[in-house]
Amino acid sequence: MQAKAPSLAAGVRRAALAFSVLPTPHADAIAHLFTMRERVRLREGLAQVRDASDDERIAALHALVRAIRNGVDWPILAGHNAAACPFHCVDGHPVDRVAAVFGQLAERQPLTVAVALCHLPSDTRSELWVQLESRTRAQVMPQLPEVPLVGTVRTRILGREVAARLARAAKMAATRSVA
Repeated sequence: MQAKAPSLAAGVRRAALAFSVLPTPHADAIAHLFTMRERVRLREGLAQVRDASDDERIAALHALVRAIRNGVDWPILAGHNAAACPFHCVDGHPVDRVAAVFGQLAERQPLTVAVALCHLPSDTRSELWVQLESRTRAQVMPQLPEVPLVGTVRTRILGREVAARLARAAKMAATRSVA
């Protein structure tokens, strides 16, 4: 008797179906950006969609393209108080400086950037999102489902971290312009 493989989440199945129709060079380039955990999930997904029809694969790819064109689905923060938001520190800095700081932060602390982006007003977030490098966006996207799980105390700590980094970047920019 053969054991039935555990079922996949709908998003993993759709991703595996879409990934399976990509040309090898494109698939390799995308897979290179994945974490080890994401590669394992994809491999599991690919193993379970081997018998899928071409129509199902193409439909999944079209759904993925539509989702990308529609933009990012930002988590809604239940108890967010805009007046007391610790990420107001972003407001006083040029977008390019914030994007540079977020790029540096995303290398080691992508959740911090994800939390910050989710706390910003949508127009500021949109303006900033297009300024971020694709690598930074790729590091932040997997963290978005975790953002609603971040508590108030940790959010304030992350806000202080962002404020300190932005202040440091502003100070360095002022020092460079004087010299």
